[in-house]
Amino acid sequence: MGKLLFLQNHDAEFLGPMYISAELKRAGHQCRLAVGRSVEDFRPVIEEYAPDAIGLSVMTGGHLWALDIAGRLRALTKATIVMGGPHPTFCPGVAAHPNLDLAVRGEAEQAMVEIMDRIDAGQDFQGIANVLCRVDGAVQETPVRPLVEDLDLIAPADRSLYDVLGDKREVRVQRVITARGCPFDCAFCFQGSMRVLYAGKGRLMRVRKAATVIEECLSLKNEHGAQVIFFADDCFGVDRKWLYPFLEEFRAQVGLPFVCLARADIIARDPEYAPRLAAAGCESVFFGIETGNERLRNEVLNKRLSNADIITAAEQLHQAGIRFRTYNILGLPGETLEDAFSTVDLNVRIKADYPWCSIFAPYPGTPLASEAVRLKLLPESFSEDDMTESFFVGSALDMPNIREMENLQKFFQTLVLWPWAKPLVRRLIGLRPNVLFSLWFGFVYFILYLRSERRSFWSTLRFALANARHVLK
Repeated sequence: MGKLLFLQNHDAEFLGPMYISAELKRAGHQCRLAVGRSVEDFRPVIEEYAPDAIGLSVMTGGHLWALDIAGRLRALTKATIVMGGPHPTFCPGVAAHPNLDLAVRGEAEQAMVEIMDRIDAGQDFQGIANVLCRVDGAVQETPVRPLVEDLDLIAPADRSLYDVLGDKREVRVQRVITARGCPFDCAFCFQGSMRVLYAGKGRLMRVRKAATVIEECLSLKNEHGAQVIFFADDCFGVDRKWLYPFLEEFRAQVGLPFVCLARADIIARDPEYAPRLAAAGCESVFFGIETGNERLRNEVLNKRLSNADIITAAEQLHQAGIRFRTYNILGLPGETLEDAFSTVDLNVRIKADYPWCSIFAPYPGTPLASEAVRLKLLPESFSEDDMTESFFVGSALDMPNIREMENLQKFFQTLVLWPWAKPLVRRLIGLRPNVLFSLWFGFVYFILYLRSERRSFWSTLRFALANARHVLK
């Protein structure tokens, strides 16, 4: 029986480790999780638990902390150190880093079971699908295994993994996925890279059986105290033949309010979509606008979404009594300052309840990052190690008015909620970026996050204070 210990530096719950933990326990292994920032934070649990393997599930930007902590752990434990998550999936070169033993690409449940089986049996790691390991100093990469077609074959997410958070845990709002994958191919997103990685390995878009999702939601309500369900699919209810019967069953059996992510064109082109969501208890829908400039949105971002659809979707959500969050990006390759203000204006026009806005993050390997390099907005030497964890601190692109756009991002939510402030903000963004702008942004962001996700005030405040570094850098 092998023992895995996940380490993370956020007081937040992630479904990926929960699913891996569930599969490991079903296979007879143990799995625990610890949260901290330094080796000293992790020392007590490592000495007490004596893990055989340490797991680090990270996004690009967060990989720098993970690599640093992995190196520091070498003096404390002989455990096999494994990195998984989005970063090694799309930046597999990290497997060569001397602080890591293994890297896992793609969906990791079965790969982690095999790794722990090998540890238990005293065997090496060569030939495990999805896993990169070093052999005689060179990285050996194996193909990814076929995607699990029936998601219900995967063990239910192990929610007990995060009991370690204690009173820091958010129990009111519980995340659930009804599907994996996305049928769309936006240029700023990882889904295109996933299609390449899993070419010939099965359908990327897979949907769970409605009955098992209902069963999970009932368990969260009755056993975990959930008061709101957050359907965290990349796009909820793409298949309306699945969605509408599910919504009726959810309302009848679960009866909790819920939040979901969708696309504006799906809402706009089906007059039944918003009313059916509302009837089933939907309180908020989140969808992406990205930019108010249709040319940028469709030619550069490959979003394939019109302003007309966005406006219609907003009208239908308002009529159904559903509040909505919009996702927006400033500082896109080739964007002008007036393009950025057009994004503000579109959000004002549709009366977005919870506007959200980031600075464009050029993740290496995405089509949009490659385009930025081609346009000489990024140096050819730009790599994942130049990325930060934050979506809100500075732009890596060298463009006209980029500093004004960085400042506008800090006032984006303010302008959507209080459009009368536009003349003042136009003057303020001409100043140098400064901590006062960041503090104001953090305050408004906190209020909107609290309202849109229905989380408790104190857990949200603790989370905000713990992650203030992502705003104030």
